[in-house]
Amino acid sequence: MECEHCKKREAITTVGGRKVCDVCARNEILKRIRRDAVSRKVFDYKDKILFAEPDFLKGESELLKAILLKSCYSCNLDPYTLEIRTSGNSITDKLWEIMRSVLMNATQRSIRKIVLPFTADFLMAYLIYSVSTGEKEYIWLLDYKNDFNGIEFIVPFFSTSWKELSGFMNSKTISGDNLMDLILNWERETLSENYELFHAYWNSANILKGDRRCKTCGAYVTHDDLCLRCSRETISRP
Repeated sequence: MECEHCKKREAITTVGGRKVCDVCARNEILKRIRRDAVSRKVFDYKDKILFAEPDFLKGESELLKAILLKSCYSCNLDPYTLEIRTSGNSITDKLWEIMRSVLMNATQRSIRKIVLPFTADFLMAYLIYSVSTGEKEYIWLLDYKNDFNGIEFIVPFFSTSWKELSGFMNSKTISGDNLMDLILNWERETLSENYELFHAYWNSANILKGDRRCKTCGAYVTHDDLCLRCSRETISRP
């Protein structure tokens, strides 16, 4: 099937509901990332930015950094990449490790903006995971931009799915959490053509959001100032 945009090359994926070739797919994603960044006014000139690079999202992290720096070249951003090795068995454990790492490093380096590499299909899978397990600690991440303790968390791929990024990369996210990976595989096999779902899923997250947050990692808590994981971390310190 020929590309619906350029009418010259063979279509390999779907971006925004249109069958496009790899060249047009890359161009469309670049325009989307730039449009979102400009319209939301998230970056200022020479902003110091921390790019989170979790081990199970390394490909997405590297791609996002390259796209964002190219899309926002006029901002002359000052990037710092933080590689994060996760060891938790559940996706909630891994998100906790990510949040602890980025917040600690951002504070140490006086960085006020953190870029996370979560894609739309990953975040929608996490939403389903949260509903299924009741573990909704980081459901607040399901948005383009979030604020916590004076730091902005920016998720440029929040409305861009793995399939839409296939013009850049072909690797699939494997979180290491069996249930999370099962949901991700189900999405890819049954929902990959329903692109509109990846542009509306976050509305469902509103019913799961809480009011009280852990003062250290931002996880939703029902009481106290620290979540269970941060409490254990504090107690275990010598």
